[in-house]
Amino acid sequence: MHRLRYLIGTLTLLAAIAGAFWMVRLLRNLDQLPGMALQVEFREARGLRAGADVRFRGVTVGTVRAVTIAKDGGKAVAHVVLQPHAAGHACVNSAFWIVTPRFAGLTDGATGLDTLVRDSYLAFHTPGERGSPLVAGSLLAGRERPPALAETEALEPVGHGDLLMSLLVPENHGLRAGSTVFFRGMPTGDVRSVELAPTGTHVEVTLRIARKHRQTVTDKSVFWVARPYVSGALFSGFTVGDVGSLLSPYVSYYSAPGVGAPVTDGYRAAARTSRPEAEPAAVPNEALRQTERAREPVADDVVTVAITYTAVERDTWSPDDPIHRQGNGLLFLDRAGRAIVVTARSLVDGAFTETDVFGGDPDVDEEQIKVQLAGGSVHRAGRVWVDPNGADLAALVLDDVPPDLICTPAAKLSFDAAGIAGAVELRASGPNGLPLAAEPQLPAAPGEKLGGAVCSGGRAVGILGARPEPVQVVPLANVPADLRPQ
Repeated sequence: MHRLRYLIGTLTLLAAIAGAFWMVRLLRNLDQLPGMALQVEFREARGLRAGADVRFRGVTVGTVRAVTIAKDGGKAVAHVVLQPHAAGHACVNSAFWIVTPRFAGLTDGATGLDTLVRDSYLAFHTPGERGSPLVAGSLLAGRERPPALAETEALEPVGHGDLLMSLLVPENHGLRAGSTVFFRGMPTGDVRSVELAPTGTHVEVTLRIARKHRQTVTDKSVFWVARPYVSGALFSGFTVGDVGSLLSPYVSYYSAPGVGAPVTDGYRAAARTSRPEAEPAAVPNEALRQTERAREPVADDVVTVAITYTAVERDTWSPDDPIHRQGNGLLFLDRAGRAIVVTARSLVDGAFTETDVFGGDPDVDEEQIKVQLAGGSVHRAGRVWVDPNGADLAALVLDDVPPDLICTPAAKLSFDAAGIAGAVELRASGPNGLPLAAEPQLPAAPGEKLGGAVCSGGRAVGILGARPEPVQVVPLANVPADLRPQ
């Protein structure tokens, strides 16, 4: 029994000696690590130890050699060695901070949660506009909190067709880069930046709405910053709304179906100071209709686009009447290289369809024509021509189209009045601008297919019109020569 105790004690002593030897050797190796040595000062070490990682963009690029106290006792100093291949990423404007679990309150949430199960480590961030490279032995002042720029760079890049807009809020209630944007409770985008206006009168928030959701934003959309609120009465009970914003506030918005026009990039909107009382509308019956999956347009095919038209008819003796229509158009380039959309005049000209109470010309004001391409981008359009003979046909010119715009090639267009012969099919676009599957016959009523391209033999020969009712095919032969392709 005594021999066993003696043996266990001897083994324990040998293990302690080996552990001490290994620790001394490890510290010596840290002193001899190749790379660039730096010193970073902090008010507190926050659990940072010798041997901790130094990370850049989540990748380990160095080691903390030692953590000491400055000679005057005012700071903790982390002695860092960066690996040779990573030393060039450290510049005079780089920000160093200690990653530890941080809970910044109900609005800013928690960060550094990965260090709950591992030691603290050192991280640094270098902005896109880099300063001069650091030299060995540099002494830097570390940050006590992660920099906002590091969070901004973690955002996914803006994709082709995404909507970038500005939201003006009276006060920032904890929004930051990366905060989510919601529509009907579903995430549709994110916050890219939050900055105080130069005048100091408001806060400007840059939003990104994903391409597939950008049609949910119109010039009549209502925005607000979601925060928890309590409603109800003492005896009837209380209800807490927007509970999901307890840990992090977010931007929410609501758009009434069929109201407003799509917005273009750079659109600016003012947020409400509180959540509006508007309730989301019920699911429309049209949504239950089974449809085929939309297809991307190809460069050698007939290309259609989605059109939204809004206006106001002014009435002297009664309230003004808003006009809102959605339909389609045929896209091609004219001989001058302009992007032309040929569509039904009854879709894009309120004066053509509305009538005055006393039989005079209607007073149509605040006209807006927006065209959404298959790529998701929305463009303003101007009505430059209508059929002088009263046919239901009009031509639009698009503004600021992309250089890689896919249009209907001239070989797919027929301006021959005799081209409408035999079987025809209708090609139209969905609300996101993507073309729908071709319909083998014309509908009984145009509906949202108004302005769609009527094709025969694989070529566009006309436009689906509604004047006179109910449905008619207006031939492309009516389009003047200067608006046709070369």
